Amino acid sequence: MNRWILTIMVSVVTLSLFAQTHKEYVETNSAKKSLQIAQRLVSLREFEMAKKQLEHTVKIKDDFAVAYRELGIVLLELNYLPEAVEAYEKSFELDSKLSRAAFFECGEAFFRMNQPEKAEEYYLKFKEYDEKKYANKEKESGLEYTYTQFLDERLANCEFIANIDSTQLLPTPVNLGPNINSDLDEYLPTITSDGLQLVYTRQIKKHNEDVMISQLKEGSWQDSKKFGRAINTKKSEGMAKFETHGRSFYFSGCMRSDTEGGCDIYQAILEDGDVSEVKRVDGFLNSKFWDSQPAITCDGKYMYFSSSREGGIGGADIYVSELDERGYWGAPKNLGPTINTKGDEEAPFISTDGYTLYFSSNGHPGQGEGDLYITRKQGNGWTQPENLGYPINTPAKELGFYVQGNGKTAYMASSRGGGEGGLDIYSFELPEGMRPDPMVHFEGYVKDEETGEGIETNVVIAREDEIWVMKSDADGWFFTCLPGNKAYSFQINHEGYIPYINSFFLNPQDNITPHQEQIFLLSLPKPKVKKEKVAVRQKQIQFFFDFDSYTLTPTAKTELEGLVGYLKKNPEWKVEVVGYADSKGNAEYNKILSKRRAGTIVNHLKKEGINIDNVIRNEGRGSVKDKNENDMQYRRVDVILTKG
Repeated sequence: MNRWILTIMVSVVTLSLFAQTHKEYVETNSAKKSLQIAQRLVSLREFEMAKKQLEHTVKIKDDFAVAYRELGIVLLELNYLPEAVEAYEKSFELDSKLSRAAFFECGEAFFRMNQPEKAEEYYLKFKEYDEKKYANKEKESGLEYTYTQFLDERLANCEFIANIDSTQLLPTPVNLGPNINSDLDEYLPTITSDGLQLVYTRQIKKHNEDVMISQLKEGSWQDSKKFGRAINTKKSEGMAKFETHGRSFYFSGCMRSDTEGGCDIYQAILEDGDVSEVKRVDGFLNSKFWDSQPAITCDGKYMYFSSSREGGIGGADIYVSELDERGYWGAPKNLGPTINTKGDEEAPFISTDGYTLYFSSNGHPGQGEGDLYITRKQGNGWTQPENLGYPINTPAKELGFYVQGNGKTAYMASSRGGGEGGLDIYSFELPEGMRPDPMVHFEGYVKDEETGEGIETNVVIAREDEIWVMKSDADGWFFTCLPGNKAYSFQINHEGYIPYINSFFLNPQDNITPHQEQIFLLSLPKPKVKKEKVAVRQKQIQFFFDFDSYTLTPTAKTELEGLVGYLKKNPEWKVEVVGYADSKGNAEYNKILSKRRAGTIVNHLKKEGINIDNVIRNEGRGSVKDKNENDMQYRRVDVILTKG
């Protein structure tokens, strides 16, 4: 008879015995027979049933070393760690020469319990027994070979844990609870900037992952649900990451009709929270290999992801792809040996500042099966990755990391003990030194002032020597992330409209809601047949100065160049210049300082050939005091343009 068929028949018989007896184990007076039943259950991965059968076995024969060794395997698989140690040590007590592999497994139990000294003791016993005689040498040779491949890594893990600075007080992650987590694996969390929606991956079966979603109401996470048929299929979907604005997310889809490799990266477009479109990303990002775990920069131009494609440094490496003007993703670039190792680097998360990267790795020095690391972009390279440390990382597996828009609240997955089972999702406050730079989420709408309709155009944002060019969509909407507590100039030159020049000071924020601005463009005047009375129109542009200074900053110079060009084309505008100082210093000094600031602007206009007769007022108004506002906002000059 075919051996495979025989195995199935034996397995079916074993399971039917449980069904017929309606008991938690098969009753028998033979310890040998009971052990055989348990071993069949282990081969079927029915570990809970095997545990009960083995407990019955050692009751029949309490000096049965093989049964205790088998019980240790089952308890370790179920993550019952103290009980696993007890079973292994009982086996060693009865027969220390039964199994070499058991020493490594007992070390694993201690390792997961965060007892590196005891773990190292058993790992070294496993190494020591390499040259000794023992009962299971031939039977477990394959298992021993596998353990030997991990031995040096585990000893290095133990050394790393032993050298952790225990005086460094880091936050203890908090399990999100049974509405999010289950006895299955939950991982790769992503959350909207307002913190009200959590999306993550759940492994439903061995080869089936689904995207889940939960809502935060009155401070509590509600029961999670599958995201729906628009995303989830009978194959695997997961590793979803929101774009910062929350209007779409990217995820990994496997074995679909249009999938090039085992898994490819897809985009889901959202309208009012529902999926309106799902599409495989265009361009050269995906390959015939595994491509997954996407994360995108705030501006939507760079995608970081993990891939097993050829030409990498190790197993899974982290890559980045750039979006071109046509909407195609370019050929990915490997992040290089500073980030990627011979191990696996996975689940990248790029923060809203665009250069702080978090990822999971089992190749860098760490505590266990996979730790979380932080690195920052520096020129064309990256800083040496830094382990986030204990208790954020543990000897268990940590996979996937996400920082909410406030830059403080972090989410991750971990298989540490005390959870609901397997990988669970946790949250914690990220220590200050591990946070990305504070950013402001800026949401703008460019509209026609008369009709209120959106305008698709380029928006140029400038600060000192930095320039960002954003494109608004057909509704006039655009979104970006900008460093907070700074002033920016906004310029728009759109055909048929008066050029727009304005400045905004962006205070730091918690990003519960983005900073929103309505930008209205005035149409160019149409030729008139009859002379009519022209309504008075007014525009205001602000120029910001450093503390106790009336020297133009690089940003102010850029803005003035735009203003000069506009006034040369439109000389009918009259100019009013008003200077201010902040509340620091005495009133007399601030009056002088504010006049000097106004004079700086006027002198620059004269130097550039602007007819100074148009300047109807040049005034310094001294200090402005308002405890509810940032003083930096009052180190400025207002240029008011009037005509009509």
